Amino acid sequence: MSSSQEVPFRPSRQSSFTDEQRWLLLVEYDKCLERGAKAAFCRRVGVSAFSMSKWSRWREQGRLVDPATKEPATPTTLGRRVLSYEERRELERLRRENQRLQRDLEQSHAAVELLGKAAALLESLAKSADKSADQSTDQTPTPDPPPGRPEWLMGPDTSKLPPIPSRPSRTSE
Repeated sequence: MSSSQEVPFRPSRQSSFTDEQRWLLLVEYDKCLERGAKAAFCRRVGVSAFSMSKWSRWREQGRLVDPATKEPATPTTLGRRVLSYEERRELERLRRENQRLQRDLEQSHAAVELLGKAAALLESLAKSADKSADQSTDQTPTPDPPPGRPEWLMGPDTSKLPPIPSRPSRTSE
């Protein structure tokens, strides 16, 4: 490492490192190849091994970037592009939106199916009303409704209509 870029040292547990310092520490940490060298390096600079592994994950995820290039470092070991933090957040947002839209689509399909059944029922009611009107003009007029029943209850004969399908029951688990 050049003399202009020294490995940062943590003077106390309260201080924290900048992203540039984290990057430099990771570069030096990766150079430690001998047995126990990485642990000795962590002790020397005052950083836990957990912090180093966390920063390494950040680098792989693109959250920690090389300060010289300001571009996310792509891990060569994976052999594929790693999404940045912002891209992962956008992907999660789009997945949630996709799930919401799929639920809305299912509800719309169910509503269209229900409206189709209602239209068929109304059409069959209209046909039966037309038939009963034709029959009533050929025969004697319908008798007056019994007292106490409104006239609208004395509509066409609904016994010839197709049965309404039953709703599937929900089983409790």
